Amino acid sequence: MYLSRSFTLRALCAATLAISYSATTLAGGFDLPTIAASHQGTSNANGAEAIDPSVIYYNPAGLTRLRGLQVSQGFSLLALRGKVEDMGSYGTPAINEPGNSAEGRPLAGEPYSNGAPGSFWPKVLGAGGLFVSMPVDDMLTVGLGIFAPGGGNLNYKSDWAGAYQAENVAIELININPSAGIRFDDKHSIGFGVSIIGGHLRQKTQIDVAGVGPYLFRPVIQNANFGTLDPGLTLGQLTDGLCGVGPLCDITIGTITDPLLLTDALASLGAGAIVDPESNGSGKVEMYGYGFGYNLGYMYNFSDKTRMGIAYRSESKIKLRGDLEWQLDNLNGTPSGNLIIAAINGGDGNLQDYLRNYLRPDTTAKGNLKLPSRLSVNFFHELTDKIDLLMDYTFIESSIVDEIRVAFSDRTDPDGNTVKQGDGAVYTKWKDSFKVSVGANYHLNDALTLRTGFQFDKTPVPSPEFRHPGAPDSDRYMYSVGANYKVDKEISIDAAYSIVFLEDSLSNYRDPCRGVSNENDGSSCTGNGGGFRGKFSDTSIQVLSLQMNKKF
Repeated sequence: MYLSRSFTLRALCAATLAISYSATTLAGGFDLPTIAASHQGTSNANGAEAIDPSVIYYNPAGLTRLRGLQVSQGFSLLALRGKVEDMGSYGTPAINEPGNSAEGRPLAGEPYSNGAPGSFWPKVLGAGGLFVSMPVDDMLTVGLGIFAPGGGNLNYKSDWAGAYQAENVAIELININPSAGIRFDDKHSIGFGVSIIGGHLRQKTQIDVAGVGPYLFRPVIQNANFGTLDPGLTLGQLTDGLCGVGPLCDITIGTITDPLLLTDALASLGAGAIVDPESNGSGKVEMYGYGFGYNLGYMYNFSDKTRMGIAYRSESKIKLRGDLEWQLDNLNGTPSGNLIIAAINGGDGNLQDYLRNYLRPDTTAKGNLKLPSRLSVNFFHELTDKIDLLMDYTFIESSIVDEIRVAFSDRTDPDGNTVKQGDGAVYTKWKDSFKVSVGANYHLNDALTLRTGFQFDKTPVPSPEFRHPGAPDSDRYMYSVGANYKVDKEISIDAAYSIVFLEDSLSNYRDPCRGVSNENDGSSCTGNGGGFRGKFSDTSIQVLSLQMNKKF
């Protein structure tokens, strides 16, 4: 690669494109296993080493140890593997089942909930970063980092058992982080920076037609004008032979004096009274937004061979705005359903149009994505001329992520009435977590340094009840090797390889939203109810990274 002063501009463009596609599992909260190859080689244990501008992410006080204008640009490939097993997922509980102790119908055998999850991890993903540092004088050094601070990407199939909770999920983040380091003397230095974070969230979920239908259509049936129907029509005929509630099947429409009797009888049948149970549909939320944060650092040199750093990165709230889109083209009404819709619309029995206009219109969406604050303590010690020892401990305040909630705007139907769709939410109830890394450098000669390290990352997921299939995180273990090779006095190359193992974990996530209302408090909501019960196993991430470092 030809390197010149235009290198910085070209690197900035390339890194921005790479970062825009960066994502991995939601392991460790939203964390990526790599920010820069020079740190990945020690499993992120060398925050106090301060060997290139990527120290901006780990401890901006380390900028003061860098001399001259320096640029580091890296790129990573992540290969993900894993298995998931359904262990008895279930749909929305029936309308007459009480409280949150009742489970819904088993999903095994249903046409749109009995497929394999497929290769739900994307096979290969890319990530990248760009870091620049430049001394202003002997005291002040400034820098800029552009990197992906975290993200997630899961792609299941549309007919797997957990599709009513998540078919696919993507969270993509990019952080633009200008920073500065100030050197007071040979022992003390501080650093600070601001973060401008852009975010993108996308989630698609299949609709539990059979489960949600009774809740969605109950008020519709209650408000229907059945006086427009043939009074000799029996309830059993209206429901296309699906009545199943004994003598009610023989009652004719014209003899019903209590409309609630008809309402409850039809609602008890499930969606099959109105919607063809072979039908399917989905909802997709896609939002973009931005947020701000800051980072601070302090570094103390005990001697030329030993130093310690303390760094803090603040909580950031990404304010997201976008759209909710319903895919309803494959939702079809039963003959009885068409009659019911006709009784409401005065002759128009088109189920899809009625849903789009009156019950499930496309609308705008908004929500907040919280990135937890973190406090790190890192340590560097030159044991011999050949060997360096490294350590990092990071506390993560992930308990601030108690839920991921999306609010949907009201719309007006053709009759001028307000159509409200309650919030959609994933209840995470994360707890505070931490990661600890240890590593070592071995200076083989003046040109080549070898690295290795180990990291343990504690999951913030408190229990299987809060392990949503869109965020199947668990404790993880990271093993790394790496190397730095000095091509000449100005150019060096870092390479690193890591393998991350996630512990096998169980999920028993239950959605308390029964289509339109929360079964715990009765509040308005949009969701599928039911739950996913399964096991995630044999999950691993392999990471291969390269980084070019240039001094000017």
